[in-house]
Amino acid sequence: MNNIFKFFAIILLLQSCAYEPVYLNKNYNFKFEEITSEGDVKINNSIKKFLKNNTNGDKNYNLYFKTFKRKEIVTSDTKGDPKIYKLIINLEYQVDHNGKKIIEDQINKQITYNSIKDKYELSQYEDNLINNLSDSISQDILFGIKTLNK
Repeated sequence: MNNIFKFFAIILLLQSCAYEPVYLNKNYNFKFEEITSEGDVKINNSIKKFLKNNTNGDKNYNLYFKTFKRKEIVTSDTKGDPKIYKLIINLEYQVDHNGKKIIEDQINKQITYNSIKDKYELSQYEDNLINNLSDSISQDILFGIKTLNK
């Protein structure tokens, strides 16, 4: 009987508080007035496109970021041909609001993947990985600003 009472008390407490999963609500009540970037053009364009398509609201922010991309060989076979690569993307960013710097941070993402013999297919696969990492970085930027607005 005591366990049943505890169970209902916990349910009642959780229902009465305003619990909301952070990633569930994708409504960002801000937008970027100006986005300036340096570094890898392909990554920068992907991030800019994602940020512009997923924000709209009353508050205006200015964003400056710099990207660095590095591709490393993790392991090679006996002939010296690469077997596993590591793709690393670093992003340093700064968010300004009304001329004041409110966020200055950096995001690092990396992924390892196996080599593919067909170089064209490997290139297409790497482009897909870069787009996925860029989207993940963009979501991290949006999440960082959203937590400031709460």
